[in-house]
Amino acid sequence: MPADDARKQAEIDYPARAGEAGRAWIRSKPFGHNPRETARFLIDFGYALQLLDLHAGASLVELGCGSGWMTRFAARHGVQAEGYDISPDMIEIARAEAAREGLDVTFEAGDYEQLDLGGRFDACLIYDALHHSERPELVLAAAKRALRPGGRLLVAEPNWKQRFQGRGASEAYGTIELGYSPRRLKKLMREAGFTDIRRFHNNRKRLFSNGPGDTAAHLAEPLVYRLLAPFWTQIWLRARST
Repeated sequence: MPADDARKQAEIDYPARAGEAGRAWIRSKPFGHNPRETARFLIDFGYALQLLDLHAGASLVELGCGSGWMTRFAARHGVQAEGYDISPDMIEIARAEAAREGLDVTFEAGDYEQLDLGGRFDACLIYDALHHSERPELVLAAAKRALRPGGRLLVAEPNWKQRFQGRGASEAYGTIELGYSPRRLKKLMREAGFTDIRRFHNNRKRLFSNGPGDTAAHLAEPLVYRLLAPFWTQIWLRARST
């Protein structure tokens, strides 16, 4: 990495700058949050498992894996999983947690804008990570290089509001906090050579009782979510490599 690339250096240094409490939070993820937040993470993994069609024996690479919790969950499912992150400290945490859990997972430090993984994976996951790059087209190109022909890519991202909602983290740690619209991400994926690009709306992250109010909310929620999609906080896009 170029020594003068301050934003990438901030991403590399983030675990150290987060302090011991921050590192404990990183290690515990997806657990250790309030119940609703933990549930959201666990449901998100279920979405990734389903949308990437990850059967036991399939191969998966996660780019920008952070602490590697999704990669490790995939390995528990029987997937041959690898994770890459620009921060060696993050990779150290991911490896330590995999060893503690007795999992056979490969974690390596690497800049996800520059990786060339030789077209050997059935699936590629970029979960809550693309907004940390100022060159998303390079990340998507790396994802394309990682996939076999016909392989699936899943991108899960905050929307354009992350540019504003992430200012606190950017100011505190110097990290990159961008945000993209679904249209912009679809365009970038097409330009990277992906086809069959589909957006998915995640509107089932809470349970409903049989009470009249909950029944009405259950029926109305899909329509409301569609109407508010430009302002909703998560974008799920799946595409296929040619």
